[in-house]
Amino acid sequence: MRERRERGPIDPPALQAVERVFRKRLNGLIESVEYVPSTIEPVELQVTVCHGFDSSTARFDVQWWMHHGYKYHYVENELEFRFGWEIRPEYPDKHFHPPSDVTDHLESCITHEEPELVTLAVLTCWWEAVQADDPSLLNDRSNPP
Repeated sequence: MRERRERGPIDPPALQAVERVFRKRLNGLIESVEYVPSTIEPVELQVTVCHGFDSSTARFDVQWWMHHGYKYHYVENELEFRFGWEIRPEYPDKHFHPPSDVTDHLESCITHEEPELVTLAVLTCWWEAVQADDPSLLNDRSNPP
């Protein structure tokens, strides 16, 4: 059985790296970027985009921890999904919560552990699924980007 390791505190430089990738890759699609509760002591990065599957706005809520782990939670109207990494014995470390059942923990197609590469991978998976208008494709890639 795997041992659970603590994720540690939020990693602000990792969140800043995530923000840079969002801005570089999505450029004109970003409606707003907010560090919650504040830029000085962030717990979460919220990126609102002006494009989605069935909506003109959607939001990525991102958390990144110092020791290991991340969460990319996407919310749009009634649709949501999440890519995550956390070490727990009951499901895959790198996992995907599909839109069909966000309580499910499927093996993630993303194997990277660097903020920039994970963000590129999440955005690649999301954009390809949005372009195909098919949320079931979100976790179909093989180690993107």
